[in-house]
Amino acid sequence: PAASVRSSHFRVGRVRADVGRCSRSAVSALACRDRRCGVWIATRPPAISFWGRANRELSKMSTGTLDAELLKALQDESSLPRAVRGVASTLVDKLQETLSGIPEKAAKFTPPAHFGAGADRVASVKFVAPERVYLTGSVANGGCLRISPGTSSTVADVAVEVPKGYYAEKDYLDHRYHAKRFAYLQVLQQHLSRAKWVASVSISAHHGDIRKPCLLVTAAKTKDMCLRVLLTAPADTFPASRLMPDKANLRNLDEVEGERAPSPNYNQSILEDMFVEEHGKFLRDATGEVEYLEDACLLLKVWAARRGMLGAPDGFSGFVLSMLMTHLVTTGGKLSPLMDTQQLVKAALTLLSDPKVLSGGFSAAAQQPLGRWKRAFPFVLIGPCGSLNIGARVSKSAIAEFAHEAALSAAVLERGERTAFEQVFLSAMYPAVRYDVHLHVTLDRNMTSASGSCDADAVSWRGFETRVNEIATKALGSRAKLIRVQQQTFVNASDIRPALDSAAQPATKKRKASEADAADGSIDEEHFKIWVGIILDPDNASRLVDLGPSSDDDELAKDFRAFWGDRAELRRFKDGRICESIVWDAIPMHERHHIPALALEYTVKRNLDAAEEVDWSCNLLDAALKGKEGKIHEESSPKALVQSLDRLSKRMKELKDLPLKVVNVQPLSAAFRGTDPFPPKPHQLAFGAGIGMGRSDEHMSVCPKALDVLVQLEGSGRWPDNSMAINKTKAAMALKIAEQLRSSFAMQTVVAEEAIDVLHEGFAIRMHINSTAGGAKNEAAERHLICGAAHAGVIATVNLRFPAYGPATQVAKRWIAAHMLSPHFKGEVIELLMAYLFLHPGAFEPPTSREVAFVRFLDLLASHPWNVLPLFVDPAVEEDGDEGITADAMQELEKKMDEPDAPSMCVWTPYDSSGDVWTQVGPGAVVLKRAQVLASRGAERLKAILQGRNGMDASNAKNDAHAVRLGDDAAWESLFTPALTHYDIVLKLRRASLPFPEHALFTPKQIKRRLVKELGVDADGLLEAEHGNKRGLQLAKMPEKVLSRGPDKARAAMLIGFDPLRCFIREAERRLGGTALLFADEHGGDLVGVALKPSMQHHGAELPSSLADFDPLGDFSAPAPPGVEEIAEELLFCGVGFVIDAYKGVKWA
Repeated sequence: PAASVRSSHFRVGRVRADVGRCSRSAVSALACRDRRCGVWIATRPPAISFWGRANRELSKMSTGTLDAELLKALQDESSLPRAVRGVASTLVDKLQETLSGIPEKAAKFTPPAHFGAGADRVASVKFVAPERVYLTGSVANGGCLRISPGTSSTVADVAVEVPKGYYAEKDYLDHRYHAKRFAYLQVLQQHLSRAKWVASVSISAHHGDIRKPCLLVTAAKTKDMCLRVLLTAPADTFPASRLMPDKANLRNLDEVEGERAPSPNYNQSILEDMFVEEHGKFLRDATGEVEYLEDACLLLKVWAARRGMLGAPDGFSGFVLSMLMTHLVTTGGKLSPLMDTQQLVKAALTLLSDPKVLSGGFSAAAQQPLGRWKRAFPFVLIGPCGSLNIGARVSKSAIAEFAHEAALSAAVLERGERTAFEQVFLSAMYPAVRYDVHLHVTLDRNMTSASGSCDADAVSWRGFETRVNEIATKALGSRAKLIRVQQQTFVNASDIRPALDSAAQPATKKRKASEADAADGSIDEEHFKIWVGIILDPDNASRLVDLGPSSDDDELAKDFRAFWGDRAELRRFKDGRICESIVWDAIPMHERHHIPALALEYTVKRNLDAAEEVDWSCNLLDAALKGKEGKIHEESSPKALVQSLDRLSKRMKELKDLPLKVVNVQPLSAAFRGTDPFPPKPHQLAFGAGIGMGRSDEHMSVCPKALDVLVQLEGSGRWPDNSMAINKTKAAMALKIAEQLRSSFAMQTVVAEEAIDVLHEGFAIRMHINSTAGGAKNEAAERHLICGAAHAGVIATVNLRFPAYGPATQVAKRWIAAHMLSPHFKGEVIELLMAYLFLHPGAFEPPTSREVAFVRFLDLLASHPWNVLPLFVDPAVEEDGDEGITADAMQELEKKMDEPDAPSMCVWTPYDSSGDVWTQVGPGAVVLKRAQVLASRGAERLKAILQGRNGMDASNAKNDAHAVRLGDDAAWESLFTPALTHYDIVLKLRRASLPFPEHALFTPKQIKRRLVKELGVDADGLLEAEHGNKRGLQLAKMPEKVLSRGPDKARAAMLIGFDPLRCFIREAERRLGGTALLFADEHGGDLVGVALKPSMQHHGAELPSSLADFDPLGDFSAPAPPGVEEIAEELLFCGVGFVIDAYKGVKWA
């Protein structure tokens, strides 16, 4: 809540207060914003254990006591205070006073065009003052949220009862009731707009239904509260029997079997105005009898709001949830009135997680048959009046979504984990992070309007949503676990918003219907889109064949071909069947994650005439992994690399003349486990003696990547005692293996003091000898190597279990590098963070697409309290928690994290009990804070791209005028473009000196434009500097002069595994002596950012100016901190031939 955010000064992980104080501040803490880093804690993924471990006093409490404290705090922060209820009552009194003063009068009225021809009979109306004005909804009945989802204020529903005499006897036909209702509402709007106590009044579409407008009234002195004025009618206004779901009250509908089609949705839209008071009394009576019912309704709404499910026009509204919970406890008898709040909600989620229970229907009226209701509506919840289906607006896809989320939440609560309450009720789980695939279907403006039409029984948008859901269900079949379809502007938003101009303004003589339709041309295209969210089945998502009906079934085969068109083909399968089928085998291996989206795009365009364009998310991040060359080599796939290593391992095990035999060869490099964004390509000089020069016309890299492997030797008791002797012995062993490979298999090897590389099938295999079988001393000397091998095994296992893990980790690594954080984050850390999301998804499904995994990764990085809370990654523990670590080990870990020199990140794994093997050298606290800010911004931007803009905030809409959308070419660039304005110095590197400049995300022209725009660099000076530095390292490709001397000379010129950028940064940091931090992109980036520390001090710096204060006759005094000019000159000197120029940041310009 906004008030709690403003008043909260809670700092994550720094509380050492008593339990009572912590419980009162719990939800404020989860919602608070760290102003220095701009991170919303409430957006973190649910699997992060915050309450229960971050505050170590609370962690000693039992699970039940902890949940009770959190529930109490959540209720205090989410429920509506009595004072606010009093404010609402005061505003209602003012509203009633204003409306009672409106005189009776007759006026001409022209109904809006969207009501159709039947409403034209309403040519004039006679206004009469309302009979009653009273509070209704959750403010009056209980269970009201303090802040309505999707808004920034409290919304209080106010019922304005229109007298029965205002309507004629037959006004329930052909939208006459709705037309008169709209005329009445316009009169109220005109008078309220002139009231002094009213700050603003606007028309809104209730539940997104253009037939049911309402007023949004904001008072001048209480702008944090909004009154939603709903027009109601007395219960006896029309005969309820004439408005049953099988009755036809719209004469423009087509006939079915000689009779006019029924209009169930239209009928319910009238009935829901007639029984508002009766339903409110039902809720008030129930909450008075059942002690915890009101709190249970509130908690269920919080649960739905955390998942962005309360604002959808076709979903479960807060009123529907309250009525459903009340029915289950009272008239339904499914839940016991003696249950407490958590028991009621847990039992309700368990019960409603069964789709059969939801589709079976509910009735709060005695002995009400549901047959005719179930034929008309997907979801049936008959109110106590016996004539109204409260769930008439709920669609099939909304039912499936609700059941799916309820099942996940019920499973987490059933496991009884320590963080179960947090995962289910406190964590934001919006559609962008829940659905694997997002599609945006743009409709033709000529076939619909932004606000919809009333030509059919339901509003036109509900018809489009239903049709798209039917197409998606049929096209995807078992590929999808869940499909959700809804109007894009209501995704994770609210229907409490001003209506579009074309909807709010009726057609008049001066403003004809054609002009109203033309106004749609100025409306943003987001209002003409349908959003489709898909949770994929990982076992079937990328299958290559969709089986259709047998060729013997003519009718089904005809329907199948009509649906799929030219994509359908008749095939004979190995088992002898002849079936219609859809085959996707022409799609390359690295693009097969596109298949679900391609299938849906094709079928929607073919079977939905109004579909104009279909954009999807499966290819959103592909460009980030292709680099400038724009292609992916299948020879570098993990499967191909492991097979190549198996063949080498077999040869090494066959070697006989070795002091110790080779027992096993284990892969270590990330390329073997599929987490390297740019795995090494086969090199033309690494295919054996004298061959390979003509295998490809591509440029040969001077510095091919090395693939690290661990060579395990058989045990021996004759290893030396000290580490230096062990290393020398291992080098001798590696030399012997290389010699045997050359003599036995004619394999080329490259011998150096640091390592020995074997050239095998186009790759450079770098051998690391493991001597741990020689005893404890050997094991202590090789701790880092042993952890690396254990890590490789863990990650390889995760990659095999989850197909999306490898590509998602590649994207995360590319994002870290793109934002120039490569020198500070080891690849192993990123792999573990991503593995955590797959192994411990909490109340989520494990990700099945790289997009949803990436956005969860950004949320985890941005919001985890790294300074106090370790991240526990254990493949053996399915549930989220610390079951894999003992209490004593946990205490030792906590003590270590409290030490002054403790690393800023602690990632616990079964092979690393200290949690710092990969984070000991970085990132530092400053770099981590910067990474969190970047991740928070990136997560919000990616969510907006996936979900689409909903237009809820007018101020953000102005700033977002040029925001990218799904399908734009610049969408991925907005996520991976680093900001240069925050650096004090930016170095420009020579691209020819980089081993793999083709991996860069941006072209030299794009880099040049950014330097000119962000840093004010002179374009002519930049061009001159580039042309004046042609001499220097040439590592991008092997010179032709060297290649002409033959393969042996060219092979000798290779620098296997050499990284000039890493060497430059290491040397620059040594020379600067701790005065600055350096940032760079290890994947082809040609910029280096330099950030000066606020209080710079020398620690062994080697700057020339540091000798200025040296007095030969006296004591040495510490030199003054260097200036930006001195540091820039030193970096240019250090990078001669590698650095083109240095540019000062904006604040130094």
